[in-house]
Parts: sequence; structure tokens; C-alpha cells
Amino acid sequence: MKVKGPRIIPLNAPSEVRVRADAKGQPAELRIGRKTLTVTEVQESWRIEDEWWRAPIRRDYHRLLLSDGRLLILYRDLETGGWYLQR
Repeated sequence: MKVKGPRIIPLNAPSEVRVRADAKGQPAELRIGRKTLTVTEVQESWRIEDEWWRAPIRRDYHRLLLSDGRLLILYRDLETGGWYLQR
């Protein structure tokens, strides 16, 4: 008889979003669901490069202020090129 272990459900998993970047590669506009939001300000940017010996993690993070007043963190996966909303 197989014993079932607990089901693991990730919390706050990032979700992929569509992003239009400016000439410098900074996010300028996001599409979240059916809404398109303009980036009012990139407040901070930083890069993380880790686990190069296993499955490399290379990401550029951005703390953004959006046109609707929301503040959020977005990152671009430098391995795949995808953009993700960090929840």
C-alpha cells in the first residue's frame, strides 16, 4: 500500500506577465489580465545570479510604481527572457 504524503502547494508563486520594455530594457508597460498599466517610475533595480552549479538563476528585478498607484516587484528571467510578477 502506498502512503500519500502531504500535497505541496507553492504560496505566492510568480505569475508571467506581458511587458513592453523601453530602449534601455526597463519595463514601461505591463499587461495584467485585461488591463494595460503604464510604469510611472522604476524605483529600484537589482540583479540576482545564483546556483550556477545546478540550475542557474539569473534575474533582473524591478520595484515599480504603476499608473494606478500600485507598487509591485517584477522580474525578468535572464535564462528564458520571460517577465514575472513577484507576489
